[in-house]
Amino acid sequence: MTSEKDWERIKGEPKVKNWAAALSDNTCEMLDIKVLNTLCKPSGELLFALLSADVKSPDMFRIPPYIFIRGDACIIVPEVVNIDSGENRFLTVIQRRIAWGGESIEFPAGMLDRNVDHPEVTALKELEEETGLVIHADSLFSLHDKPLYSSPGASDEAIHYFGCRILLTNTQWLALDGRLEGDALEGEVTKVRLLTEQEIESGTRSLQVMLGLRLFRESQKADDFQRG
Repeated sequence: MTSEKDWERIKGEPKVKNWAAALSDNTCEMLDIKVLNTLCKPSGELLFALLSADVKSPDMFRIPPYIFIRGDACIIVPEVVNIDSGENRFLTVIQRRIAWGGESIEFPAGMLDRNVDHPEVTALKELEEETGLVIHADSLFSLHDKPLYSSPGASDEAIHYFGCRILLTNTQWLALDGRLEGDALEGEVTKVRLLTEQEIESGTRSLQVMLGLRLFRESQKADDFQRG
């Protein structure tokens, strides 16, 4: 068990403040808090925290106490169009994950850093870091009107979903598919793949990827309806 000094040290971190504010906004009262463990980046910025919180709900019941603080994240679902052939694919990244050791088909994604207030900034940064592609912020469109909690019974992580369309020549298309990106020194090596929706659905084990595909499809249906 850690001391009160640990809470004093992390309570000013944006992700912790956002979590506490969300409790307050939903008229919950925090009665006590204990820091069980923390993990920080080399810069000192809080990465994760495991807390035990005594929280009373508006109906006077206690909420199960354990919370894994991760903060907000974003996922970008990019559709890539080959302007020479007319083909379209989804831009994915493949990397091994510690959860089971296998290769995971994913969309570019990442956690919001301490000083980032707008998830669009993180979405653009992650797309460039993980695939090498740079797009303008105006190319992004939101796939849901609010962030979605990935595991609300255990974590504060709320994910912002974005989509975009990227036009490439055939030369650019061929150079992109199979490209290796990421930072090997940080244990992140990603392979860029252009995959069909069917290939993604049959190969991914990520719930976030499946949800991203669904939100993208629904977004396109809404656009088609408005144009019609």
